[in-house]
Amino acid sequence: MHERKVIELDQGWDFMQKDITKLKNLLEGKPGETQFSSEDYMMLYTTIYNMCTQKPPHDYSQQLYEKCREAFVEYIDDMVLPALREKHHEYMLKELQKRWQSHKVMVRWLSRFFYYLDRYFIARRSLPRLNEVGLTCFSDRVIIG
Repeated sequence: MHERKVIELDQGWDFMQKDITKLKNLLEGKPGETQFSSEDYMMLYTTIYNMCTQKPPHDYSQQLYEKCREAFVEYIDDMVLPALREKHHEYMLKELQKRWQSHKVMVRWLSRFFYYLDRYFIARRSLPRLNEVGLTCFSDRVIIG
């Protein structure tokens, strides 16, 4: 039987980080960024699936769950909060609305990428789903602050 090559946490996360950065660039409207292809999506999903189904000690489900949360926090801290601090009055409210919409798109995409995690690991552990984690991060860091 063919044994799958182990994907180490750093190696797999580096690969995922490229697509997370691409998503952030798309949300920020940076020129030159192309949409995700079905191949991009499948490669990312497959990498996450493989990293979550490797035999211990190489099952990285918990670490990927935490890193996904960190990706939400990083986007908020690096992009959302600085943009809001630059604005005042109604301009700040318009920026808040724009950033909330972008954040919801990011949450939706990351939830799709990490769907296997949501469906199996999170369900078994009774943890908050990634969609909830992403929305809570925004609420905690932006609204409650």
